[in-house]
Amino acid sequence: MKGCRWRKLPFLWMVLFLVVSLGACTSMKEAKKQAENAKLPVIEGAKYVGSEACADCHEDVVEDFGRTIHGRIAGFEVRPSMEAEGCEACHGPASKHIEEEDPAYILNPAELEPAQASAICSRCHTDGETMDWRGSEHALNDVSCVKCHAVHGNKDKVAYRDKLGYRHKNVKDALLREPEPELCYTCHKDVMAKTNYPNHHPVKEGKMVCSECHNPHGSMVQPLLRTDERKNELCLHCHARYQGPFTFEHTPVVEDCTICHDPHGSVADNLLKQNEPYICLQCHHIHFHAALQPDPGSGFATAPHKYAGQMSIMTRCTQCHPAVHGSDLPSLSI
Repeated sequence: MKGCRWRKLPFLWMVLFLVVSLGACTSMKEAKKQAENAKLPVIEGAKYVGSEACADCHEDVVEDFGRTIHGRIAGFEVRPSMEAEGCEACHGPASKHIEEEDPAYILNPAELEPAQASAICSRCHTDGETMDWRGSEHALNDVSCVKCHAVHGNKDKVAYRDKLGYRHKNVKDALLREPEPELCYTCHKDVMAKTNYPNHHPVKEGKMVCSECHNPHGSMVQPLLRTDERKNELCLHCHARYQGPFTFEHTPVVEDCTICHDPHGSVADNLLKQNEPYICLQCHHIHFHAALQPDPGSGFATAPHKYAGQMSIMTRCTQCHPAVHGSDLPSLSI
């Protein structure tokens, strides 16, 4: 009977794993469903009056808005079939707001629930960069569009250039509240710390920004990576020399670059998660060169080398194996 109980353990673990996995999938589906079904408040009795009426009180806002990508679109509207246009395309019909002069009678994305605020933007932004927004990590963690974007385009909020003066692609029309990477660092403090490590991608030097590798609006590859294929494809876009194909491949390289590298920053050289040889020893046991001493007569290793410990720990593996990403030359066989 005792043997039967032990044999049932793997089955029980499998059932537990499936229950946890299904629970996680269900919670993500529910969150996505809530985002898709987010309904905006209805302003009863309000009618569309046009942006000119808004300019009577909000002249500076309307002027700034006219310089943004939204304002430069002729006849900017949510859908051709709707009479909403200009300011009212996002803020809803304004007649009652104008009559009562009460902010309660206008939609203000900054005061709506995150899913509701994003639902306004999602009526137009449904493809391209924003295609996967509703299932993205940001949307599922209640980060709304207006958390990062200043739709009115106030000059003090729009990030045309970063602090070092570099101008990045598409930044002018992104309507960011702060320049990258400062905007991302508002939440991602752990990443900010890593970019100050001795080895890091040149983000703080202004030569690249977070959105060159990550799509903050969603991706099929986590964590929000700009690729629909393997994670490695993103790395190989710049580091093409490691792509191969090689006759002798290094399995972790083929599987996932981040097994050995931390892309945001590392204390070790070359963005390695640990220094050599410790990172190699995670998978490879002490090398036979260092562990055994060859017999002068037969040539075979027969006894431990007296300095085996020091040799294995104080020698960098890449001194003999420099092509760690793959090679067409075989290693020494035993």
